[in-house]
Amino acid sequence: MPLLTTESIILVLVLVGGAIFLAVRLIFEHSYTYWKKKGVPFLKPKFPKGNANYFIPRDATYAGEAKYWFDEFRKRGYKFGGVWSGNRPVLVLTDPEYIKDIITKDFHHFIDRDFAVNHRDLLTVHLFNIRNPEWKSLRQKLTPTLTSGKMKIMFDGVLKCSNYMIDSLQKDAQIGSDINIREVLAAFTTDVIGNVAFGVDCNSFDESQNEFRKNGRLLFRTSFTKSLKRFILSYFPNFFHLLQLKLTPAALDFFVNVVKQAMEFRSKNNVHRNDFLQLLIDMNQEKKDGEKPFSFEQIVANTILFFIAGFDTSSTAMNFTLYELSRNPEIQEKARQEINKVLLKYDGQVTYESLQEMSYLQQCIDEAMRKFPSLITLARICTKDYQLRNTNIIIEKGTSVVISTLGLGMDPEYFPDPEKFDPERFTAEAKASRHPYIHLPFGEGPRNCIGLRFGIMQTKIGLVKILTNFRISVSPSTKMPLTIDERFFLLKSKETLHLKAESLI
Repeated sequence: MPLLTTESIILVLVLVGGAIFLAVRLIFEHSYTYWKKKGVPFLKPKFPKGNANYFIPRDATYAGEAKYWFDEFRKRGYKFGGVWSGNRPVLVLTDPEYIKDIITKDFHHFIDRDFAVNHRDLLTVHLFNIRNPEWKSLRQKLTPTLTSGKMKIMFDGVLKCSNYMIDSLQKDAQIGSDINIREVLAAFTTDVIGNVAFGVDCNSFDESQNEFRKNGRLLFRTSFTKSLKRFILSYFPNFFHLLQLKLTPAALDFFVNVVKQAMEFRSKNNVHRNDFLQLLIDMNQEKKDGEKPFSFEQIVANTILFFIAGFDTSSTAMNFTLYELSRNPEIQEKARQEINKVLLKYDGQVTYESLQEMSYLQQCIDEAMRKFPSLITLARICTKDYQLRNTNIIIEKGTSVVISTLGLGMDPEYFPDPEKFDPERFTAEAKASRHPYIHLPFGEGPRNCIGLRFGIMQTKIGLVKILTNFRISVSPSTKMPLTIDERFFLLKSKETLHLKAESLI
């Protein structure tokens, strides 16, 4: 039998490739009839992206395209509508009552987050990713570690880290240099999480190549290879597992070793610290009949989750609050006056109790998170068939349901003149006049952010320390206004925010 020529091989490959392409297109085109058959209003998809902005995603779930979907359905007067991410049908909610149904009232139909998860990876055993029934058990175990009482225990560690930040900012203020405030806040939150989640004092402001800061960056680094793996996991999960691929970041070994060394040191030297890691260690050592012990893998995964959530969401909230206060000096001054007035009652000391009395500062944070929510989308998977209230429409098991927190916050019907920064939108009276499921910076319902108390505490401490020590303004080198990078579901701006700081002491 004669050997195939190079030309013949190329021809065969072209034919096979063409056949695969046509087969995939037919599968996608068939999927694109899904919402029409159900009688659900939809946006016209395009092969192969559907209604997504990117065929190969940069993140593990929906990003800025959800804001566009939300806006389109709102303009057309729909309370919900159908789109496609690739060939996956996605239901988009725009009505706060339906949102309440999905994430709270009928939560048992939508327990799982729609997040690309690979159960071979150590990181998938943490609370954000894990799916039911494991999620419920883990949530119950972790909830007692993040109560108000536990926040008070960790308070002094956070406050100590803020002093490193102020020392660094004083140096910048003295020479009048531009301050990359996101990097400053990232160093602060890295120190905080290093302290309370890993039990390590790691002054990131002293070392430009601090190991925690360097490996923290690696957790957030994206690449084409990583995006391609997420694409395969999202659309072809069986193929992903067949190839035994993993999404584990390069920094994982560093964090595993830090936790291991910290646990060994505390055990050997009988050391007990008031931090999050100690709370997990105590859970690991508890013996309860009929329950699986809290494993070392769960300790590592959930300390890393604590790092990611506490590092990124809090630094983002502080970053954009400072951005808006810098642009609105009269509001900045009003916030500073409130802070100083409250601190007078506490002998000038920042305490857990004093933070609770700073209501106007909280309004500023809420308003900044309305415009710039740390999580710009919430996504849930339907875990058992569900009928939308007052309709004949059945959401089938496995269907993704998406809520745009960014869309809700910038909707002019809910927030007139949405581009304006106005903390008065979040007085007690103003909040009472709105539907409670319009402003969702930490999610809502049983699967809301478990660390919201810690996030708010960390954010307030950082802002209080900065505002009592400095008057801040936007540097002329900053390209204004800041715009959102819609490739990522964790909020980032396309531009770098540089501030100027004038010392007040």
